[in-house]
Amino acid sequence: MLVLLGAGIFIYHLGAGILAARRLEPIPAFEFLYDVVLICGTIWWLQAEVKRSPVTQVYCPGVLITALWPFIIPYHLLKTRGIKGLLPIFALIGVFVFARLLAAVVSFSLVGVSGY
Repeated sequence: MLVLLGAGIFIYHLGAGILAARRLEPIPAFEFLYDVVLICGTIWWLQAEVKRSPVTQVYCPGVLITALWPFIIPYHLLKTRGIKGLLPIFALIGVFVFARLLAAVVSFSLVGVSGY
C-alpha cells in the first residue's frame, strides 16, 4: 500500500509541477482525485500496518486521518517500529521532492529558455 500511496503522490506532484510551470491550473477533478487517493491510500496503508502490529485500529480512520494525519502517522510508525518507522515517511518525502524536480526539468525542456 505504501507503494501505491507513493505512486499517487508522484503522479499528482509531477502533473501539478508541470502545470504550474506552464502557468496553468489543474482541473478540480484532478485535485479531488488526489485528495481521495491521499486519504484512502493512507487509511489502507495504516490498516495493513495494524494487521502486523499489536496496535488497535481506530474507530473512524477517515475523519482521524483527514484531520490529524501529520501527527498520527509518525506517532503510529514510531510506536510500532521504533526509529526505523520514520523511513517510510522519508521515502514519501523523497518521492514528493523527486516528482517536483522532475516536473521542473520537464517543464524547462518543454518551455525552453524563451519562457513560452
